[in-house]
Amino acid sequence: MRILYCVFLGLMLFAASCGGDQDKEIEEVLALRTKAFETKDTDLYMTLIAPDYKQEKKGKTIGPAEVKKNFEVNVKLFDTLRITNADRTIYQDGDRAEVYQKTLVDAQDDEGRSRLRLKEKLLLARENGKWVIVRESDEDLFYGYVFGRNKH
Repeated sequence: MRILYCVFLGLMLFAASCGGDQDKEIEEVLALRTKAFETKDTDLYMTLIAPDYKQEKKGKTIGPAEVKKNFEVNVKLFDTLRITNADRTIYQDGDRAEVYQKTLVDAQDDEGRSRLRLKEKLLLARENGKWVIVRESDEDLFYGYVFGRNKH
């Protein structure tokens, strides 16, 4: 009985460690996403976006070119950006993952500082051996800032 318990425990630890490696890779992508926003690094950001990215948003199909344009327009609005994520949950099923997180954006421009709070859901997929974003957050990180500095 003790041997059976040890085998079961060993298999559970192995299974947990395998999922942990996948989660670490996903966490790295999310950390690079944050870094790209904070440093306004379009090239870095685009390495995280799936080459065949397609998202329906407000009746319009968004592809990689539009994602790049939106990123550049949004980050240029600010002198500095600081992004903090909390309560992150990753649900991974094979080569697909859903990420839920709370995001706090501290932004500063020549008019002052703003703080935006939002809840994000991102979808990632493992393509050609690496995790990439296949659907960005439906939340517009800067909607509240651009339209009347409303705080989320």
